[in-house]
Amino acid sequence: MTTKVYTVEEIASKIQHTNVNPDVTKEDIKKLSEDCMEYKFDGVMLQPCWIEEAKKHLQGSEVKICTALGYPMGGSTTATKVNEMREVIELGAEQVDFMANIGFLKSGMYDEYREEIAQIVKAANGRVTKIMLEFGMLTQEEKRKAAELALSAGVTYLKNSSGWGKGGHATVEDVQLLKEIAGDKALVKASGGIRDFESASTILNAGAVLLGTSAGVKIVTGAGNALSDY
Repeated sequence: MTTKVYTVEEIASKIQHTNVNPDVTKEDIKKLSEDCMEYKFDGVMLQPCWIEEAKKHLQGSEVKICTALGYPMGGSTTATKVNEMREVIELGAEQVDFMANIGFLKSGMYDEYREEIAQIVKAANGRVTKIMLEFGMLTQEEKRKAAELALSAGVTYLKNSSGWGKGGHATVEDVQLLKEIAGDKALVKASGGIRDFESASTILNAGAVLLGTSAGVKIVTGAGNALSDY
């Protein structure tokens, strides 16, 4: 496999710059949005309550507004997740990363696991959907099963993890597995532990096309700190 050498601009165009901390402030959202425009990141990732605030700052830019649904536990009812999807779309979200129900999967409730995903995707009404599979909590067999079920339910992206808690960090092996399963039917987003230019390049070469990280500025400038452990 040929290893691509990425430019700073190419890496920036793959980053969804993230701040989903519970204590994020209005001023933090302003700075997050400004950084996205300055460094030409692909998108801003924030909590649903800040979508409208980000829209004010990003008006006229090409930065995509992205949010997280059912986050961070994934244990909301399917109806709650579906209603939340409809609401965030109405607020202006262009892409939605949503939590899988890990308990369903680990209980062998595969029909329920897949059906919930399918309902969430349907509620997205054509918007880009990315399922956070939380590979850090799954066995190798469960990783494959989760990704295959999500793919069959129609998600746009398979994503290894939310990047929080036990969800795990992005690894070359996990990204390659997702790329193998996705084939030409879906894309791969990677999150968790992507903190510098080298790790970003490595994960992209493994098959990811988007990176979720709170260290976007640090990755492209070599300076500053990540905004969280994400």
